[in-house]
Amino acid sequence: MGRRKRKNKKEENIQPINLKKKVTDILELPKEVVLNIPMISMLGNEEMHIENYKGILEYDSERIKIYTSNGVLKLEGRGLSLKAMTTEEIVIKGTILRIDFLI
Repeated sequence: MGRRKRKNKKEENIQPINLKKKVTDILELPKEVVLNIPMISMLGNEEMHIENYKGILEYDSERIKIYTSNGVLKLEGRGLSLKAMTTEEIVIKGTILRIDFLI
């Protein structure tokens, strides 16, 4: 009898995402909505809008870490503050000097 190849958990988790990604591309749907990935936009280096975030991990005037479905977004700068925050979007003001994605 033939042995069944056992899928590891990583393969099982990747497949539905790839299928969603393909369907999103074919139907030309907004990826940030369907795949629940963060949508990040900036106005110069003074303001950042982040949609589809999960939570705030760290916050002070020089560093902000935000949890997203793609990992942690780390901002460094001067005078950083939360201008607005809803369940879908967060707006950060201040002088943004560095942006890192920690995966």
